[in-house]
Amino acid sequence: MEVEMRANAKINLALDVLGEREDGFHEVDMILQEIDLADTLSIEEGRGGFALTCDDPSLALDRNNLIFKAWEAMKDRVEDNAVVIELEKRIPIQAGLGGGSSDAAATLKGLNKLWDLDLSDDVLEEIGAGLGSDVPFFIRGGTQRGRGRGEILTPLRNWYGHHVLLVNPGEGLSTAYVYGQVENYGKIPLEELAHAIDSNAGHVSDLMQNQLETVTLTLQPKLRQIKKELKDLGADMAMVSGSGPTVFGLFEDEGMLKKARRMMESAYPFVYLASTL
Repeated sequence: MEVEMRANAKINLALDVLGEREDGFHEVDMILQEIDLADTLSIEEGRGGFALTCDDPSLALDRNNLIFKAWEAMKDRVEDNAVVIELEKRIPIQAGLGGGSSDAAATLKGLNKLWDLDLSDDVLEEIGAGLGSDVPFFIRGGTQRGRGRGEILTPLRNWYGHHVLLVNPGEGLSTAYVYGQVENYGKIPLEELAHAIDSNAGHVSDLMQNQLETVTLTLQPKLRQIKKELKDLGADMAMVSGSGPTVFGLFEDEGMLKKARRMMESAYPFVYLASTL
């Protein structure tokens, strides 16, 4: 038997860092939005334990990979736990788009299906929280407000059907390092944005902010240029997603969006036109 799973990426419509926690993580308040850029995982029964392959040679396939950790968290629930997983990687690595966490969530859901475990999403979220802060979000998807480490989720009205142009300059950033450089906490008025999304207000993009930008724009100054170019090309707003370095531009005018896509594709190694889900 084989199951195929989509592992969708995310963008952060807002992200506020509230302070350091005793467990070494940071307390956050953020709004996460699922988008249709996705990795694909093919999971099938194997022989002799765990095997993982990937079409991206730059991705480490060792025990630190979250796909392996997801399998390890599930393997004791069945007697024959051998699997072979093939990963088709389309989400850039260390890009602020949650690719590793999404792959882990897809693995949990895929093994749940492959092994007929019939675990609820609540149980999968609990398992996922032990793997990474964003993994529970990818079990749920849609539009969610995340608090705590990001694993305490509150659903918001789905902010679907919006076009975002993703631009990545091709240099990854360490999430842990970026968080460690934040100095000013609690600066983003997320309550107002959450209310605007829930009430389907028309000024949502005006309220989007990312506290981590104060770090990422310093570490990679070219991101300022990408933001400016997207705005000059007609984006209603442009912002770094998560810890970066991917920048997304929100476009309501399809003509400007197509022009911006052509222009950015000629200048940057990764450009992708996505829609919110």
